[in-house]
Amino acid sequence: MLWAAAAPGPAWFCFWCWRWWLDRHSVLPRDYRRRNIRYPAMVRALPYLHYPALLAFWMVFGWQLGTGAISGWHIVGGVLSVGVWNGLIGLATAHELMHGKSLLARTGADLIGTCYGIPITDLGHVHVHHIHLDTPLDGDTPRRGESLYRFVLRSVVAQIGATFELEFAYLQKIGKSPWSLRGRLFWGVMFELGFAAGFIWLAGWIGLPILLLTWLLGFTVMADYNYVQHYGLVRVPGATIKPHHAWNHLRPLSRVLAYEITTHSEHHLNPDVSYVSLTPMPDAPQMPSLLVCFMASIVPPLWDRLIARPRLQHWDRHFASAEEQVLARQANHAAGWAV
Repeated sequence: MLWAAAAPGPAWFCFWCWRWWLDRHSVLPRDYRRRNIRYPAMVRALPYLHYPALLAFWMVFGWQLGTGAISGWHIVGGVLSVGVWNGLIGLATAHELMHGKSLLARTGADLIGTCYGIPITDLGHVHVHHIHLDTPLDGDTPRRGESLYRFVLRSVVAQIGATFELEFAYLQKIGKSPWSLRGRLFWGVMFELGFAAGFIWLAGWIGLPILLLTWLLGFTVMADYNYVQHYGLVRVPGATIKPHHAWNHLRPLSRVLAYEITTHSEHHLNPDVSYVSLTPMPDAPQMPSLLVCFMASIVPPLWDRLIARPRLQHWDRHFASAEEQVLARQANHAAGWAV
């Protein structure tokens, strides 16, 4: 990945890796196998290695901007490479760590979060999304008829709002200031400012708009995970979470590169289980390849007509409970879909 930002020619490297992956991955059969991990401790350590890799990726990009080694359209290639891989791999590794119980795991998730611009999102993810998924109370569940672009804004605002609300409530409970050194908000902001300052110091002031643009692209990729894994699904608030309350993308490369986040039904049933132990559920709702869904979601009419609505119609008929079918009809009406 470093070469994607290290020289003008290879600045598009990660973009073309994405294209290569899409071309080949979409035709592979689904993979329902459970992983046979010989060295689970070693595999569990892998997510921690992504922070230094992502940090180096960003800083080499900044250094090359500052020295003028990349310019013009190669900057576009760098933004695409850093932004896409930052969101694609960064979110998957941060997600795995934010479900860890140790301070080390949570700190690792926070540090990776600084690379895509939103640290300490585990608060909203664990305490809101995993409790209220597929209901109106969850900002990370996209509504039927909602485009990716509308969802990105709503999701990011909801994540940041939940983070502040939960952390402020905790600090108030223990009698501390919202910006106490004992709170995570203070250190999250410090991590973010330090990261941004380092990048801009290397890149010069041109690095500020490029940083914001790359973060915006990273936000979009990050939100796209939730978009394609929960799009249009409904659940009665407070009802038991079941396998049909998440979409699964079980192509082989999706499972490997996204740290099994695509084995999504099992993850929501057992959120504390490490990715090395998640088991695919063939009978749970299935989507095409993760990358096919990512690319289709960029073009809302394509996503809506070819992927989302046909599968939601099947979900409504074959998975939804009687109460959920009522909610689904209401959601279809709100989206302007003829039933």
